[in-house]
Amino acid sequence: MSDLSQKSLAISSISYVIPTLNSAATLDMTLYALRSQKDVEVNIIVVDSGSTDETLEICKRWDVKTLYAEPGNMYRAINVGLRECNTEWLGYINSDDWLYSDSVARLVAQGNATNADVVYGHCDYTDGHGRFLYSMKAPHPNRLGSIFRTSALGFAQQAAIFRHRLYQNLQGFNDEQYRLSADKEFYFRALNSGASFAILFELPVACFRLHENQLSNKQAQSMEVERQTMIAELAKNTSFYDWLAMMQWKLTNAPHYLLRFLRQSLLAGKPIVTKSIQAGTYSYLR
Repeated sequence: MSDLSQKSLAISSISYVIPTLNSAATLDMTLYALRSQKDVEVNIIVVDSGSTDETLEICKRWDVKTLYAEPGNMYRAINVGLRECNTEWLGYINSDDWLYSDSVARLVAQGNATNADVVYGHCDYTDGHGRFLYSMKAPHPNRLGSIFRTSALGFAQQAAIFRHRLYQNLQGFNDEQYRLSADKEFYFRALNSGASFAILFELPVACFRLHENQLSNKQAQSMEVERQTMIAELAKNTSFYDWLAMMQWKLTNAPHYLLRFLRQSLLAGKPIVTKSIQAGTYSYLR
């Protein structure tokens, strides 16, 4: 067998769905990151919900497949896209976030090596212009159950991929009940179903852009309602050990909370204590 044939057999494939709605300001960066992935074939589907800016023109320029989903629920759009995918591995990413060029290959390799159903890694966070703010470490898989039961996701969805068979078995994201937190509910169902989780302990794999116009900020009240609903359900089985695991994870990330305070304060020229630090980095734990 030739070296070229061996290389082609070694390259894995994955499908990513990007939900969009007037995402022209940041979509180029997200598409560039996916198209720049090394040693893996990335299939991209953009599911738009009626953009009136240049979002669809950008998709045409990048020669990306586009679908339509009714506005009002991001996870409905994600489901529309994922149902069109037939690769073994799946993922989704928001139109204002991105992945590092070696991230997907590393995640897929870890998943294949461990035969996991879900693989996740650490995540970096930036401001709205892409300036680095801080990193967050995800917990070990053996702590995920406890952390989930305290109503925290434990890892950033941008930094996770999952198998097609798992998505089918769980019948996708619950877009009937959740508009803002269906990712957390999906992974909690996956854990309860006996799915295997694996972590990539090395360098961060994704970058989460924090800005005023993101959905979690614009609909913070609705997200809190969903969070409280989920807490009411999960808290039925929450133990002291679960809260201890959560606190240990937070302590592990204490240097990153400090880094965020210092970095944001330096950029602003004055002390900045954000709500996410006070609440244990809400955007990461949601």
